[in-house]
This record gives sequence, structure tokens and C-alpha cells, in this order.
Amino acid sequence: MSARKALEELSEPKPTVREAMRFGEFAGATLIAGEAGLDRAIEWVRIMETPEIQPRPGDLLLTTGFPIKDDRAAQIRLIGRIADSGGAGLVVKPHPYLRKLAPEMLSEADRLSVPLFTIGAGVQLIDIMAPLLERIINAEHWRLRQSFEIHRRFTELVLDGKGVNEICRTLSDLLESAVVIEDASFHLLAHAGGGGDPHRKETIQHQGTPQRVLFDPQIQRMLREIEAKRGPIKVPAYPHVGMSRERLIAPILAANQVLGYISVLDNPPHNDELAFLALEQAALVLALSIAKERELAEVEGRVRGEFLGDLLFGTFGDEAAAQRRARHLGYPLHGSHIVMLTDIDDFRGFNRAKQISEDAIQAIKREFLRRVTAVVRATFPRALVQGRSDSVVALLPIGAEPGDHQARIRALGLQVRQSIADWKPGFTVSVGFSAPTEAPAGVAAAQREVTSVMDSLARFKRWGEVVTVPELGLTGLLAAVADERLVDYARRLLGPLVEHDRARNGSLVATLRAYLETGEQQQAAKLLRVHPNTLRYRLDRIREISGVELDDAETRLNLAVALRVQSLLGM
Repeated sequence: MSARKALEELSEPKPTVREAMRFGEFAGATLIAGEAGLDRAIEWVRIMETPEIQPRPGDLLLTTGFPIKDDRAAQIRLIGRIADSGGAGLVVKPHPYLRKLAPEMLSEADRLSVPLFTIGAGVQLIDIMAPLLERIINAEHWRLRQSFEIHRRFTELVLDGKGVNEICRTLSDLLESAVVIEDASFHLLAHAGGGGDPHRKETIQHQGTPQRVLFDPQIQRMLREIEAKRGPIKVPAYPHVGMSRERLIAPILAANQVLGYISVLDNPPHNDELAFLALEQAALVLALSIAKERELAEVEGRVRGEFLGDLLFGTFGDEAAAQRRARHLGYPLHGSHIVMLTDIDDFRGFNRAKQISEDAIQAIKREFLRRVTAVVRATFPRALVQGRSDSVVALLPIGAEPGDHQARIRALGLQVRQSIADWKPGFTVSVGFSAPTEAPAGVAAAQREVTSVMDSLARFKRWGEVVTVPELGLTGLLAAVADERLVDYARRLLGPLVEHDRARNGSLVATLRAYLETGEQQQAAKLLRVHPNTLRYRLDRIREISGVELDDAETRLNLAVALRVQSLLGM
């Protein structure tokens, strides 16, 4: 059934009191009080036969007044009982039992906005009830039929093996609205339909709801209300976080666990009942689909992770066995490959500073893995990815002719770093890439190589870096030397100059660095913004104080290494 046809069938939902005034004999009723309550919805119509009858929400009560004809106070209390219960209104046939309604009854109906009608002596109560009940029953019949039809459509999607994306598109088409589906961590699973507000556009751009929105107190209260309701609700706009339009939001639940959320924007106001029906059914089949996809992803991730682990540690057996496993997993072993390692910077320091629980630590690691994996797969869909405590390692296939892969992998590293920064501001990662290698034989060596690079970064507290093995160069070699030996080496070569600069607020060390970096006096002077004669004087002082010969190539190399050590260790 098309969305348009469904909307047409919904043109007459359960009536309000105002609408019911046009039906049958009710059109001749006289409204004598409570006009402000005419938009109350009528859920059912009942005849009041005894004074003890308890009005229910949405009830339109019809009475001859006989049960309360001799009790003026009961007549007045009846209006209050209808209001308290959320009833729709009261229709009284005064003749022959209540020839005149008490004035207090009318004023109470006005005060509580309870519509109060009278009908003529010749009107039968059944003639009031019949058309209203027919309309209500037809509306309920429509609701059940629509519910079955919507359920059938979504169930067929699951039975046909369709996933979250197809369910999202179907819901968007049905409601002719913009739809977003996110998991319990507010990572974007699917979206369909155009338009929306700034928040929706930002969510799609960043592949999930930004953290600044999630931690907003008003949003937190709204999410708690949705979880408590366990069903779709309409939420107002929150312009301060970019949610400039109201929306319908429904939780996706399975065994009392929230698996995710559905958001619907730009749904026509007259279409709310259809939307609520569709959201309820969509949430059911999405729970099945998400649970199924999660289970498949866990199995696939375990199998792919085991294969990656065997490649990284050289335990894959022979090459033929590795080729068979790669074909089974859809991973291309031909061509060149790069090992990528993403480390959380100073994770132990983060734990000490935050003092968070073990469960919270594991949750951070799972989300870290998920976010890195999402970014990697967006660029390399067939990459193998595995989580290792506070690190994520990936094997990237760059093809038979890698060409200029440097720009692509550097862009990937920057995207990973930005994704983590967006997730947790102040939480940084370093990303390292190996040189291109052959698979399966060269992967283990490449992993050792990039691990050494990352150890070097961590050791020298170079955090938030994106580097490749070839570009790290000397720093990688220095990482293999103990800190004590490096400090001793730097002090032996640079100690007298450092002491001179400290005592006289001098700049001999900076002069030496500029001279060695440029390799020429004129360029060094320009870099330091000093006169060439000043530079020559400083170089003579460096020779006198340190006793080194700057014209000797070996000496210049040793000094350059000492300066690099000084920079790395922050001496």
C-alpha cells in the first residue's frame, strides 16, 4: 500500500467532540457549557445507567439524568469526575427526569472545559451513539488493518534478507519523511529521505550524533523519557543543539535492552497516527535485523581477526593456506599491503586521571575500535581490522600498483585522528603506517616495524602524530637505545654549550642547530635573522667552548644526532 493511499484512508481518525457535532442526531444537540473542551478526542460512547459509573479516558457519556435526578450535588460532581478521568464530554436528555440543569453544573463544565450538551425529548440516545460508534470502530479497524499491512511489509524485508538500510528506506518512503537510524551508542546505521535540520545534517556528516548533543541535559532527559515510554514519542525542537524541528523518536528494544533509535523528521502533523504505527513495527523488525547483523559481524570479525593475527605473527601456515583463507574472507592478498596501527596516547595516564571503572574502560575500548574500524572501512572496505587493548591494527590492501599511496594513507590517518577527537575532545591517538609490503610473507615484519615506530612516538611523548615508517628515520633508530645512554650522549656533546646558554642567556645551541640544518653560514644567518659576522662569531665561540671541529663531517653528524636526542627528550 502506498503512503499516499494510507494517508487518504486516515482522513477520518477517531473524532473529536467538535467533529462529532456533525454526525447524525448529535448535530441537533445544544452545547450549553464547556466550549473550550471541544477538541477532546472521543475514544468510546457509553450510556450512564447508574450513579456509580466511573468515566474512562475518552468516554462521551450519554444520560437521561435518572440516576442523579434527585441529587443536585451528584450532578455537579459528575462534571468533575469526567474532567479528572480525561473524559470527552457529557450529553444529557433532560426530559422527563431533569427538566432543568443546575446552574452550578454549567459553571463547573465551563471551569473544567468539559463539553456539556442537551438533546430534545424526541431524540433517542441510541441515535446519538450509533454513528459515533461506527466511526470509532471503523477507525480502529483501519488501525488494525494498517498495522497488519505495515508489519507485513517490514517482516518481508527481514525474511528476504534485507538489512537496516532497506528498512530505513521503506520507512522513509512510507511516511514520506526524513529518517535516521542510530545504534545504542548513537553511531549512524542508516538514513533516508532529504531535508532535515542542522542536527540531522551534522549527524550524517559525522556518522553519528555529536557528543556535545548527547551530553546536553535536555537531551539526556528526553532520552530517559523515550526509554521509560518504551515506544515512539513526539519530541519538541531543541534549537540550541541544532535540532530546530520537532521529530518523532522511537527506541529499538530487544529483551529490555536498547539497541538503537529511530528519528523521523518533517512528518506531516495529520500523519502522526500512521507514523506511530509504522515506527512501532519498524522498531520490531529493526531489533531483529540489528541483532542478526551484530551476530554476523561478531562471527565475521572473529574469523577475520584470527586471519589477521596469523598474518601479523607469521602463523598462517603455508602461502596456499593463506590464499584460501583470504579468498574465503574476500581479502585480496595480491599486490602490496600496509600495516596500520592506531594507539590511544598515554591510556594509562588517562585511566589514572579519570579513575573510571573497568566496565567504563572496556566500553571506551569497544567504541574506539568501532570508530577506527568505521573510518578505515570507508576508505578500504576490504581491510582486515583487529582490536588490541588500547590499540587497533589494520591491514590495508593498496593494490598491485600502489603508485602514490602516501597521500591516501596520510588522509586516512588524519580522518581517524579527527574522528576520535570529535568523539572525545582532548582524547588523542597516534597513527602509524608501515612501508608497503608483500602478503602473506612480509606482513609480520611490517607489523614489527610499525610497532617500533609507535613505541618511539610513545617513548618520546610525541602524541597525536600521523607517521609512516620511512619518514620517521633516525627517531626510529634512537628508540632502540636506552634513555640513560641517549641523555649521556647528548650531554657529552652539548653540555658545555647548554651550560653557557643557561648562564649567559645565550643562543649557541640554537645557532648550532640552524647551522647544521642549513649546512651553510649565509642561510643559517638568514634563518636566525642575524648578520653573517654575528653568526661567524658564534660558531667560533662554539668551537672554543665545546672543543669540536665543525669542518669535520663525522663531528657534524654526531652533533646533529645529539640535537635530535635533546629535542626528543625535551632536554
